[in-house]
Amino acid sequence: MRKTYASIEDSQYQMIKDVVEDWGLQKLFKFTKDPLRIQCVNGNSFMARGCDNAGKVKSITNPTHAWFEEGNQLTLDDYTIVSSTLRGRRFSSKIQQWFSFNPEAIGSYEDFWLYKNYFADKDLYNNFVSTAMVPIKVKGVTKVVPITYTSTHTTYDDNKYCPDQRRALLELWEKINPHYYNVFTLGKWGNKANESPFAYAWDAAKHMGTVTRTLGLPLYASFDFNRNPICASVYQVLPGDKIRGLEVVKLANSDIYKLCTYLKLNYPGALWIVTGDASGTASTAMVEDGLNYYKIIKVQMNLSGTQFKVPTKNPKIEDNQVVVNAVLALMDVKFDSEKCKAMKFDMENVSMLADGTIDKTNRKNESMQADAMDTFRYLCNTFFKKILKMLPEEKAA
Repeated sequence: MRKTYASIEDSQYQMIKDVVEDWGLQKLFKFTKDPLRIQCVNGNSFMARGCDNAGKVKSITNPTHAWFEEGNQLTLDDYTIVSSTLRGRRFSSKIQQWFSFNPEAIGSYEDFWLYKNYFADKDLYNNFVSTAMVPIKVKGVTKVVPITYTSTHTTYDDNKYCPDQRRALLELWEKINPHYYNVFTLGKWGNKANESPFAYAWDAAKHMGTVTRTLGLPLYASFDFNRNPICASVYQVLPGDKIRGLEVVKLANSDIYKLCTYLKLNYPGALWIVTGDASGTASTAMVEDGLNYYKIIKVQMNLSGTQFKVPTKNPKIEDNQVVVNAVLALMDVKFDSEKCKAMKFDMENVSMLADGTIDKTNRKNESMQADAMDTFRYLCNTFFKKILKMLPEEKAA
């Protein structure tokens, strides 16, 4: 298994083929490429599957083992789909899973499912064995079953075939790129570096903290209308143009009606000011009767037309990037540490392409969705473009 099927041929498939040839075992194995498969004379097989086609994973009959290469690229959903297909067979009751990966995660590695479930509170950089005792019922009788997993931490120093030049190159990264050195030379957990961030003025230490709602002041709801997830963020603007992010609401496989219901139930009696994606003013089949999103919001949340502050069109990304980063750098902005984790993730991971646009090439990749950050972009575009007057003239231009 890998994140994408196309990447398997040059990695796992080729690695196994090389070992078979090095050990002189060619007579025992048959290699095919369409589909990628390695058949052993004893009837066992290696079958290649990618998480980019979950249906083909489920089509395998009674698989017993799985090897996840670059396991840090998989989401929890990817892993769950594959793991749930494994089952014992009459002649092979043992089920085993292997993960091989570099300990790097998109976003905070401490929030990454693989780290949280298997490495938190462990001696990360030494080999360890851990056992979870899981109660199950068999024919009405409860018994406890041990589930054991082993972690093997290795670096180039464990490879006796690693040449001196390779060792020297790996050590050189300490001066060239400390992040790369920590992750790929020392094998320490780290967060994947964003080489071209949209939010280059973001500072989690400055912009994340405890945020409480100030009663008596309006709430600002900024909407982003992707269907999965559909997203809105709740803000307050305090005296002195202090921006407070109360919550980022992301609802998977949902719609604008459920999102409005959530806001009404969780913020009763609020005086709302609404902004968001300008495209929401267009009629769409994504809502009932072909109405536009903002008309639905108006009815569902019982708002007046004066409560809507939606621009006629979205700004150019490059212009909006300047505004957003100026707001982050020059204004008092803080998001709630617990309820705005999605905002922190986007600010740290959403990147720019060479053509000056946000990288949204793959909606299945969480770092390319940018839904939470988009709600902040729309808020800044509607209410805080005046920040440009505070910038040096050449930067504002």
